[in-house]
Amino acid sequence: MTTLSVSESTADIVGDNARVALLDECMSDAWKKIKRITSRMLGTGGCVAVPYVQDGEIHVDILEQSRIIIHSKKGNRITAATVLADSVTQGTRKYYRWTDYRVENDVVYISNRVTDESGKDAFIEQWAGIEDRAITGVDRVLFAYFKSPVDNRKFGDFYGVPITYGCESLINEIYECFGQIRDEYSLKEVRVFADERMFKKDEKTGKYKMPSKLFFAAHNETGSMIETFSPDIRTSSYYDRLMYLFELLERSVGTSKGILTAPETRGATATEIKAGLYDTYAMIADIRTVIENGMNDYIYACNVLANYYGLTPMGGYETAYDWSYSLIESSSETWGQLKDAQSMGLKSKAELRQWLNPNETADEAQAMIDEIKKSEPTLGELIGG
Repeated sequence: MTTLSVSESTADIVGDNARVALLDECMSDAWKKIKRITSRMLGTGGCVAVPYVQDGEIHVDILEQSRIIIHSKKGNRITAATVLADSVTQGTRKYYRWTDYRVENDVVYISNRVTDESGKDAFIEQWAGIEDRAITGVDRVLFAYFKSPVDNRKFGDFYGVPITYGCESLINEIYECFGQIRDEYSLKEVRVFADERMFKKDEKTGKYKMPSKLFFAAHNETGSMIETFSPDIRTSSYYDRLMYLFELLERSVGTSKGILTAPETRGATATEIKAGLYDTYAMIADIRTVIENGMNDYIYACNVLANYYGLTPMGGYETAYDWSYSLIESSSETWGQLKDAQSMGLKSKAELRQWLNPNETADEAQAMIDEIKKSEPTLGELIGG
């Protein structure tokens, strides 16, 4: 699901000023980790991206959901929380650094405290220089929380749940089936029962020396010197059950067939294939909404930190996401639709060029089109018409 959600997709900061250039670097740095963020979110229920400034540059820490405690929210915005920012072991004892965030009257208060394993306050020299801060003009905590889109079916809505929430017994059955398949292969290995007279006896132990574990010493009353035991392995029955359990898990999670099982494409039309992927695409759309909201919060935090530390002059910015629709769309069909829209005057050539070159801005695309026109004159220009 992570691969389907974020592969061949991009995120950019739009604008033309020094602040946009800085935030675009922050976005690029975080987007390189987007698969890790998404997989942790779906696997554990949530993921946290915490930006921080070091040596005049903004960096990001990716933390699992278990390292955040949410105290209060205002709508969808977290206004008070505690994050386990770091830990260190000295001797036989372990120490933790906690960062508290609290938003009051458009001011975020950020404070740090250190505790030992028992929760008592402690002092660590390497963390002594970290100062508490109060930053004005802020309406949310300065980190991004990516919460799984799966409904936790509880009264409280602070934390997310894994994508397989509620499927624990079904997953246990799948593990059990894997174990049965493993046992089926290991217990039904070929065995050769050879008459005792074919082996030498160890004088010290009195046991027969076997050339390999394939052989067993036996006293064959039938008169045959060798008998082979090679039972059939019941692969089809076990794998049929495994595929059935996979299909049940897909339904429980809320995706279409084709995630764990083979997609149903034989004899299906393109329209039927797309319809069969609708549940998966609906889940992907929810995941992408979470990613957009989380990345917007992350860039917001980076912008606040840039103001606080004076990293660049202030400037406006916008976030832009270009999601891949290859799961439900054919690139050739989309290109045909774009060309039809351009011929009808609904799309410009610059927009079509941007579709081919997603990293170009509208101005850059138009400039390249103008350059192409200059280097490749029309037939009318060539004959002087």
